[in-house]
Amino acid sequence: MPHSPFLLPALGAAVLLVTGLALLVPGTPASRPSPAAAAPPALPSLSPEAVAPGVPATAPAAAPSPPVPVPAVVPSAPAAASPAPSAAPSPEVMPSGIPAAGDGPAGDPALQAAFSRQHPSDLTAADAEQLGTLAGQVWLAETTGAGRERWPAYFTAPGSGAGRLYLYSDVRVQAVAARTAAGAADRARVDLLWVGTSPTGNYGDQRPATLTFVRTATGWEPVR
Repeated sequence: MPHSPFLLPALGAAVLLVTGLALLVPGTPASRPSPAAAAPPALPSLSPEAVAPGVPATAPAAAPSPPVPVPAVVPSAPAAASPAPSAAPSPEVMPSGIPAAGDGPAGDPALQAAFSRQHPSDLTAADAEQLGTLAGQVWLAETTGAGRERWPAYFTAPGSGAGRLYLYSDVRVQAVAARTAAGAADRARVDLLWVGTSPTGNYGDQRPATLTFVRTATGWEPVR
């Protein structure tokens, strides 16, 4: 059968029209892009060498935060130490440095020896010893009031203080030294050191005193 020269072009146009309509219909596989086509193209990674000079490759690190001030720790006061046990009380010390309860009379011999060296005697040994003993007895009567009746002329003389009430207790003669007075053989001077407690309670040792004696027909007698 003879073909019309217009039939083929008309068929081709119809096929193209149907195909185009099929593509425009939603939901067809041809209209949905593939996952590979939908994903955006990956950006090329930049190597350190590819980064422009002056541009840091990474984000700059955050600046370090300033140190937090730490309050100073004030040391606490040390605990008060418990008092150490007190040592045993030492003996009472005399003004001279001799323990009253220690040396006491026991220290008198050493004191006598030193006192004799400082006051050498020019009397005979018998006179020096007699005057030393006599001076100690007179001085005890002078300071304590006991035994004054033995030398009434001495303790009733003007300025003797025989009636005074200012008397000492615990009197002891520690050392004596006798020698002639002004070179006279019948007159002697006796220096002594003594210890005692006053009526007000003041205790002292090595108190100095001086007595004068004259030789009489009955022996040595104290004089003012």
